Amino acid sequence: MSKLIVLSNRVSLPNPDKSTAGGLAVALQDALNDIGGIWLGWNGEKIENHHDPNFSPTEYEGVEYITCPLTEAQYSGYYCGFANSTLWPAMHNRADLIEYQPEEFKIYQQVNRLFAHQLAQIAHPDDIIWVHDYHFLSVAHYCRELGMQNRIGFFLHIPFADLNIWNLLPTAHSLIQDLCQYDVIGLQTEQDQTRCMEVCQHFLPSQVIHSNVLHYNNHQITIQCYPIGINPELIQKVAQQKKENPNPIFEFEDLIDQKTIISVDRIDYSKGLIERFNAFEEFLKNNPEYHKHITDLQIACPCRMDVPAYKNLYELIDSKVDFINHEFSQDNWQPINCSHETVAHDDLMKIYLQSDICWVNSLRDGMNLVAKEFIAAQDPDNPGILILSKYAGAAEKMSEAIIVDPENRGDMIKALKTALSMSKSERLERYKQLMQGLKSFDINDWRNAFLKDLRRAQVLPIFKSPLRNSYNRIVSY
Repeated sequence: MSKLIVLSNRVSLPNPDKSTAGGLAVALQDALNDIGGIWLGWNGEKIENHHDPNFSPTEYEGVEYITCPLTEAQYSGYYCGFANSTLWPAMHNRADLIEYQPEEFKIYQQVNRLFAHQLAQIAHPDDIIWVHDYHFLSVAHYCRELGMQNRIGFFLHIPFADLNIWNLLPTAHSLIQDLCQYDVIGLQTEQDQTRCMEVCQHFLPSQVIHSNVLHYNNHQITIQCYPIGINPELIQKVAQQKKENPNPIFEFEDLIDQKTIISVDRIDYSKGLIERFNAFEEFLKNNPEYHKHITDLQIACPCRMDVPAYKNLYELIDSKVDFINHEFSQDNWQPINCSHETVAHDDLMKIYLQSDICWVNSLRDGMNLVAKEFIAAQDPDNPGILILSKYAGAAEKMSEAIIVDPENRGDMIKALKTALSMSKSERLERYKQLMQGLKSFDINDWRNAFLKDLRRAQVLPIFKSPLRNSYNRIVSY
């Protein structure tokens, strides 16, 4: 019987004592539990060097977890380097932040090849393989070089870059060539699907068969939009169950007479934090009647602090928050309460339930599950309101939110005023429509739709590698 093998950059080993995991982990865990399988990836550890990769298996509730560490050089070149200093800014259309080093690209290929070799060792011919995110654009290519004819699917959780950005990357042709060794390429939005088709056709001598199918190198590739969902019923249940429990971050008892805005973001330049703080500062300056009656609750989790752009942004955010609080604080009130702590998923649902407004201000975002989880966690009889960036993938299917331009300060201030003054009847109607949308395509529908298309993919013929530039072939591990 065939099994599912999942490859993602990070694998969090199961811990029964930990709180409910986030949406993606839950979805993949459920998929593996349903049909049995293996979850493969990096364990988050760094070691000085290894000649032989040490893959460690752990089994829990019928799922086998296989993880390995990375060397310091691999972590620096593959993760901090090409993945997060080249691909991440490129995919988010930040040409100004793209840093490219040929040596880092070689290490990126090295790590992709390392995991392809592990897949070749553990996969049976009828197993299906589901690879996740921009860290592994080249894995399928190396799997095919090793003779693997398995159905291999890829899902990109972040946006797909515009063609003009791909044209800036010296490795673009090679990466798109590798990407088209997958059988199914999944994107978050219809716009991402369109961009991916355009880029693949530009770099490869492809032929469109249907609106979402390419033919390349004797191989059919399905390029399809699968907007990732959540489990709204479970989130609603968790939020209500935790309702009476003390909150570990914010003291809502002290905010009972205030309107509360919640924002939950990794500290990343794609999230529009500085732009949102600037708008909130101007709102406070021009609307003194809201002083002492509104509090912005920001959970800003540090990430990738080994990448200079992220470290600089962390310092800039703290400086901006300090300035606003110094400028406007009165008595015991401060306008922004910013926490850098990681909050357990269940506790986060409680925070959403108790907040009046959620403000998602992404400058570019694959989907943004915060927007969806906030709506699912609301009290159906007295729901909060969502302010959502038009550049978040979630906005494509959540038009009942207050859609905002995160780069237009006036538009953001207007949206905040609308949210603060919105009638209960309008909040209820918007909530009802948004919840219907969340339930119509949830996390299980997302998973099942992708795997259904992957199972229907044609089995590949024996792999014949197209010619590639010589610098792309220098890969060792």
